[in-house]
Amino acid sequence: MRRTKIVATLGPATDDPATLEAVLRAGVDVARINFSHGAADEHLARVARFRDASRRVGKVTAVLADLPGPKLRCKITAERPLPVGGELTFSLSEKAVHLDDVVITEPECLADVRPGQRVLLDDGRLQLEAEKADGGRLFARVLVGGVLKPNKGINLPDTPLSISGVTDRDRLAIEVAVKAQADWLALSFVREASAADELREAAGKFGYRGPVLAKMERPEAVARAAAIIQAFDGIMVARGDLGVEIPLEQVPMAQKQLILEARLRGKPVITATDMLDSMQKNPRPTRAEASDVSNAIFDGTDAVMLSGETAVGQFPVEAVRCMARIAEETEKHLQSSKYIRPARNLFQPVNDIIDHLTQLACDLAESVGADAILTPTLTGRTARLLARNRPWARIVGLAPGDVVPRRLSLVWGIQPIPLGWLAPGEDRMEAAVRDAYRAGVVEVGSRVVVLAGHAVEGGLGCPTVRVVKVGEDGASWEP
Repeated sequence: MRRTKIVATLGPATDDPATLEAVLRAGVDVARINFSHGAADEHLARVARFRDASRRVGKVTAVLADLPGPKLRCKITAERPLPVGGELTFSLSEKAVHLDDVVITEPECLADVRPGQRVLLDDGRLQLEAEKADGGRLFARVLVGGVLKPNKGINLPDTPLSISGVTDRDRLAIEVAVKAQADWLALSFVREASAADELREAAGKFGYRGPVLAKMERPEAVARAAAIIQAFDGIMVARGDLGVEIPLEQVPMAQKQLILEARLRGKPVITATDMLDSMQKNPRPTRAEASDVSNAIFDGTDAVMLSGETAVGQFPVEAVRCMARIAEETEKHLQSSKYIRPARNLFQPVNDIIDHLTQLACDLAESVGADAILTPTLTGRTARLLARNRPWARIVGLAPGDVVPRRLSLVWGIQPIPLGWLAPGEDRMEAAVRDAYRAGVVEVGSRVVVLAGHAVEGGLGCPTVRVVKVGEDGASWEP
């Protein structure tokens, strides 16, 4: 079983139902819907097709709605040459003051720019320096020139932004995501922890009460990582914009820091952007890309993500298969190596007893050679805290209904299984063994560790650990 999860961005390349089913069989666990591109009807149709394909394949999967956030883009209709030393003017409003002004999305951000600060275009390929703001316009001098194409992004790495964390475009996207019954919401360009409450409030108006994820793309986010991770339910290390906003040579260390911070708090983390980018046009990746995926797994990431490779690439199925093979080989080495292994026992002991019991359950599973750790859970929290310890025994997260199992599809090492209906007073731990057996994830004779925060349905929260052997029809036997 592969522990590292695969997130794939849906797009025209995966619209064909047969292709969608093939990428699921190849290893996709989570579908990302990029709300920076496309119309509402396209997004709803893609989610519906993904759900249908998941049912045909018989796989529990999640949908991640990636909100656009305050992503600044140039609203020009034709290419514009930018010679070195030339001047470019931006309008500070939604309308051009002069004919040659560049109008951008979220133009209020430009009011924060001060003379001498950098204005980067097209992922940093074009570099400008702000000179002055006058008459409703921002004047900037071209330092590194080229051709500016329509809809290219703008980054302001030296400028603290005062814009709201949740934009009007985000609210429109949230409404569509809720209609599609998305399992996760990801907020772009998070700058501070308070954005989590802002997002939850905005999403709550549409009836969304699910987990929210912070995309780490700004220098402020890296500096405030601990607080942001504490406030959100997970993070994405979005290395594309992050690599423009901070010096490129700092990105690998930032990646390691952010992954470690997320694991410390038992929050899932996705490593994203350009992981197998060359596979948009080639049937195999570069060796550097293969190493990049592997190193993210060495760092301890929960999931690795494909973007253009599956959204618009020529080889979406091959990209997923390749990523799955790299993950499996890396995990095989991690499991057998005495020297390279994601650190265990990362968290500092706290007063919550479930922290200690999840660590104990993982150590116990290793000591007794358990095939799996089963955890019946109502919210998924116990399963996520087990995954923080990165045990090699499979984690089987059993939860009632469909929603929580889908959300757990993003978390490292968890095999999500729906838990059947239980009567008040029924033993939830026995039910977990039975349902795991019926789902085919454990066999007769398997030794398993069972951890439950509530051992009895409707009973008190008395966290309990058991070691049992799976008997006939999934009955619990003495180990």
